[in-house]
Amino acid sequence: MRVTNGLRLIAATVAIGLIATGCGTGPAANAGGEVIRFAFAPDPVWDLLKQSGTIQKWEAEHGVRIETSTTWDEFTYFAGGHGDIVSMSTQETPVLETETKIKTVTFGKYNYQRVPLFRRAGDPYETLADIPKGSKICVSGPTSNTAFWTLAAKEMHDLDYRVGGGDFQLIVNDHFVNPTNLLRGDCEAAAIIPEAAVPQLRKGELEIMYDGKLPFQLYQEFAPDSDGEKHVLGNNFVATEKWFNENTDLAVAFLELWQTGIDMWKEQKAQTVARFPQHFSVESDEDIEYITEFVSGDKDWFVDNVFLDEDWIASETAIWELMKDLNPDNHNYLAADAPQPRFVALEPTSD
Repeated sequence: MRVTNGLRLIAATVAIGLIATGCGTGPAANAGGEVIRFAFAPDPVWDLLKQSGTIQKWEAEHGVRIETSTTWDEFTYFAGGHGDIVSMSTQETPVLETETKIKTVTFGKYNYQRVPLFRRAGDPYETLADIPKGSKICVSGPTSNTAFWTLAAKEMHDLDYRVGGGDFQLIVNDHFVNPTNLLRGDCEAAAIIPEAAVPQLRKGELEIMYDGKLPFQLYQEFAPDSDGEKHVLGNNFVATEKWFNENTDLAVAFLELWQTGIDMWKEQKAQTVARFPQHFSVESDEDIEYITEFVSGDKDWFVDNVFLDEDWIASETAIWELMKDLNPDNHNYLAADAPQPRFVALEPTSD
């Protein structure tokens, strides 16, 4: 992969910002016990765990404090060297290792890649192939869900989809402003996290392209040999190799904590949406009902089991071979000799 000065600059900027805001990466952070420095996007399951006191009990039991940093761009946070564990997509880990030389271990899974492409109601765009080349498309960044759509565009339509070049003009903005950007015509389509567009979906102002499929559903149409399981993860649990090698038992305990949270989500979807509306951009009871129904069928993007197994790993990481066939100017391209990040199947302490 071509190392990009832009990514280095972003990482450095994020690192400086985290230090300035006191992310707690110095010696003081370890005062009074072991600390896990964990970065992830705003998340309702974490809030469930916290509000129920589950995290506090876990920390007391294990003598460990989980110090969190909330960010939509975990990639650059980890690249700045300020974390032990981050949530990161399968597609991002080899890119990270190539760009930064940081060795990682992916040891758990959390949620599937869920950011679909949206159109305005009434627009004729069923797929990317229907959008005129050169059009603006609103996205949230150069990696993560853009990496998925890079592959989908290539494999399904032979199109070059990337920030900074290619067949479209990809305009980077925050997930939660992109619904407005799309509606007012700033772009012809937009890649938006579903929970950032609930009111617009419910009112019929925006529609999901590709027959309403989310990326992890669409992936089956061009995936390499599959094991029949759901694939293309938007968030795995990824640690630095150094931390993982020194804390394997703690990694198991960390996964068990998150499994508890996942189980709570599966049992309390409507209550969770109502309790933490900030995670779902809901504005009314109708919005709560809409998104609850949305995630109650085959569109629930949370995994059932956070632990990996060897067959699943083989199928999930096959996506890296597709990335090697991309345009070398793409941030998400992998060279033939790109790193093969470690994915490790751990066993829970009890079933």
